[in-house]
Amino acid sequence: MAKSIIAAILLLPLAEIAAFVAVATLVGAGTAFLLMLATSLLGFVLLRRTGRRGLANLRAAVDGIQVNDGSRRRPEDLLTIVAGLLLFLPGFLTDLAGMALLIRPVRSFCGNAIRRWLHRADPADRSTVDLAPGEWKRVPDREISNHSNPRRD
Repeated sequence: MAKSIIAAILLLPLAEIAAFVAVATLVGAGTAFLLMLATSLLGFVLLRRTGRRGLANLRAAVDGIQVNDGSRRRPEDLLTIVAGLLLFLPGFLTDLAGMALLIRPVRSFCGNAIRRWLHRADPADRSTVDLAPGEWKRVPDREISNHSNPRRD
């Protein structure tokens, strides 16, 4: 998965250049440049409006907990900041993604998907075992090494 994310990040500038050329072919290079400038300005305004409050409550947005002003933050609030960042970046593909995140149903869907991804529990993963304080005791290291590799006769 990490390789595909790195590949996508490396290919994004090439895709943005191709999208700019396609839009410039349709509407002209000057108009395409002005469109890109306008969406960057829109992203800046959106970040300025929501960024200060949103970044201050970033942890609360991820956790969905109550913050000092009594309001509740959800991942959808964080996605508004992401939308502003995507609009601020130059390029039409990032602008499309940013504009999509400004639509409330899309933002809610993405927020729910992120919440499920963050809170998913793999029942097959037995690497962590929760024990009550009386259910375990400290064992010296040498005993662990003797018992970790039992002999099979």
